[in-house]
Amino acid sequence: MAMSESSQERLAESFGKAAPAILFVSLLLTVITASVLLPLPGFTTEISSFTPESEGDSVEIEMNTVMTNSPKTIYVQVRPNQEQANIFEIAALQQMADDLAHIESLYGSDINSQINIADIINRVLKERDEQSRTLADFDDWDDLINAIVEDDEECSDAVGNDQAIASASFASSALLHSDFEFENVCEWINTQTGDSTPRASSTMWVIEVSGDLSNQERQDLSVKIRILLSEKIGGSESSLLNYGVISDDLISYDINESTLDNMAWLLVLAIIVVVLVLAIAFRSFMMVAAPLLGLSAALIWTYGTITIIGRPFSILEVAVAPVVLGLGIDYTIHLQRGYEAAKSTAKSPAHAWVHSFSILRVALTLAVVTTVSAFLASSFSPLPPLRTFGLTLALGVISAFLASTITVGALHVVVEKSTGTLPRRGLELTQLAHRVTKFQRYNTPRILLIVALLTTSSVMVAVNRLDTSFELTDFLSENEMEIMSVRGDIYDSYDAAAWKSVTLLIEPSNGEESLVGERDLLRGLEFFDHRIAGIPEVVNPSETNSKRPSYDGLYPILRDAIEIDPEFGQLHHLGIFEGDLGVIDGFEEGDVAAAVASLLQNDTIGEPLRGQTWAQRTSMYVALTNDGESLRFLKVRVDVVVQSSEETSNVAREFERQALMLEMDGLIGGDVHITGDVIVIHSIFSGLVISQVESTAISLLVSIAVLFVLTRRLGQSLVVILPVGLAGAWVVGSMAILGMTWNVLTIMITALTIGLGIDYSIHVWRSFEANRLRGMGTWPAMQNMYETTGTALLMSAGTTICGFLVLLLSPIPVIQDFGVVSAISVAFSLILALLVLPGLLAAEVRTGNSE
Repeated sequence: MAMSESSQERLAESFGKAAPAILFVSLLLTVITASVLLPLPGFTTEISSFTPESEGDSVEIEMNTVMTNSPKTIYVQVRPNQEQANIFEIAALQQMADDLAHIESLYGSDINSQINIADIINRVLKERDEQSRTLADFDDWDDLINAIVEDDEECSDAVGNDQAIASASFASSALLHSDFEFENVCEWINTQTGDSTPRASSTMWVIEVSGDLSNQERQDLSVKIRILLSEKIGGSESSLLNYGVISDDLISYDINESTLDNMAWLLVLAIIVVVLVLAIAFRSFMMVAAPLLGLSAALIWTYGTITIIGRPFSILEVAVAPVVLGLGIDYTIHLQRGYEAAKSTAKSPAHAWVHSFSILRVALTLAVVTTVSAFLASSFSPLPPLRTFGLTLALGVISAFLASTITVGALHVVVEKSTGTLPRRGLELTQLAHRVTKFQRYNTPRILLIVALLTTSSVMVAVNRLDTSFELTDFLSENEMEIMSVRGDIYDSYDAAAWKSVTLLIEPSNGEESLVGERDLLRGLEFFDHRIAGIPEVVNPSETNSKRPSYDGLYPILRDAIEIDPEFGQLHHLGIFEGDLGVIDGFEEGDVAAAVASLLQNDTIGEPLRGQTWAQRTSMYVALTNDGESLRFLKVRVDVVVQSSEETSNVAREFERQALMLEMDGLIGGDVHITGDVIVIHSIFSGLVISQVESTAISLLVSIAVLFVLTRRLGQSLVVILPVGLAGAWVVGSMAILGMTWNVLTIMITALTIGLGIDYSIHVWRSFEANRLRGMGTWPAMQNMYETTGTALLMSAGTTICGFLVLLLSPIPVIQDFGVVSAISVAFSLILALLVLPGLLAAEVRTGNSE
């Protein structure tokens, strides 16, 4: 549907005159947007940046104003530098104590606590050694044990002390290598013979960083600690120890650094690929240079605009460049081929360009509207980075369209006005078009049958084998990143490796100022204590009779305090009954709050592993009202071990059930919210699933609606959209066969398939329809479509596929996967648009004629 000749004439005259001004404005816009990109903006991959909003967010913010913010954990794998050496050698422990002191002296103000075997031994010595010595004063384990163990003590003397057993069991499973041996220590204590030194290949050192630090401050601190331990200390020749450091912040840092290091050269490679394909297609310098300059400007406009409006970049934005280049090349190739054809009869380059656009304007506009709508569907995602990603893609498509239609055209007009018409020999596929048309004429039913079988198989495979995954480590290569080696070593070495946490937030319900009913509250927390002991993923004591899980909060704090000092319990009318905390005669409302107030003033050691005082420990989990007479907020932190997204979701769902049970039993008298590492990852995991379903559904509905508005025929709209839907089914089936999963990038592939595929389908349909309107029969119309539009689609799709395959050179696994699956998506969209859609359009024509 071309414009009238008079309209074309007026537009061509105006475009020819405005071409220099258009180039100037384009250059000015490019300079302005490029200026905000220097230096290159940083990428963010912190888990918090992916987290969807929840009801508990505001509660946690309010709690953190009156309670100690939950710390973030750095895990340090400590190994002897010599193979087969023992981490419990006195010299190794002495260096570990010195290195801990060094960390404390440099960064102690930003560290809440540390769990370190050498530090634990020093605290025991401080408590028990009559001479007040430290590890530095000992040469062997014989003297060390004699300083700690009294003459009449035996290994079995801890039996019955559940707190000591639980702490020791946690240390054994979470801090000591699974090959830990201590039986000889007990033998030495009992007989004073043999070797008294315990043995283990490695130990875990845990540094808990203040939750009050910003994400950037915490990440900077983590990097400094890693450099100090891994490189400066562990890397020195005199060091007895080797340190491997890992945390979520360090994983994010390594991802960001890897992204920045590789993004520039990946973009350069993608542009080189575009240049090569365009050179093969057009064999003309201007036909290569014009789109290259225009689309490079479009990329700068896109990234610059997102920076100007203040949207943070995530690693997802790396994938924007090949999409924008791919779609921009598609628009440009169609326009330039039309421009080539019109040059022989047009009065000027401006007239030729306007004529080309007038023929393609409906198809291009429709393709842009549907593609932008498909990408904007991600704006409904609960995950902030996906919302930004969808907006960036939509902006990129609009920028590519404007650059391709206006800037590239103006460049042709200005250059050719100065140099004259340049010779060109564009790629022609006339013979191939004839063969494909003949094949379509006699084999359409067979094609449709094969497509139906492949689609059914793809859907079945995808349903059975395609999973969803979210882990920051998905962004790191197992073989190339040192931090991944550390992670693997930790998971292989410890029974409770790199534990994560689930945090329950308890606040007064119904607008109350405090939690009322302390007797019932303790009873409800007791039930919770019993229930979580049976959850397999919760860190529980192993090889002991103790059933106390590893968690902290009001209930275990009071229980521990009373076990250590029964008089404290008597004072506040609390006691221990068969290991459970309960009330005794004389208890009244306010006694629990009074006990908490006393602990908040207690500066003796209340957490033996971390070395925290009762005041420090209590302030993390309990807040009193302003008058100090009632409980205002409670936190409960539960340690769990999960290694996969599936385990994470299972644990999250279990604790959602536990939170609901706490509320429903009516004992705690408050509302319960859940947060913590596991819940955050689960919410992201759930958000990915929601995003995938919503973006796909919205993309399809918008595409059908736009097609219906244009055609006024629902049947034809469905015919045009059908190959796009089939391509999506083939893509997810291919992902399952290749062993891929849904992740933060591949989750967008169905919307991306619709966005790219609808573009190809619209071009095929509009070309076929235009040929029919010019009086061609069904098969001549199809052959002409293959000769013109089909050739252009082959070139543009080939360019886009090559651009996406460049992502295979990225060291980041999810970007590699996205490159492969996007290339597959483009290939399937092209195949179905060229082999299935023409047959369907021909069948529709025959049906219409028969009617």
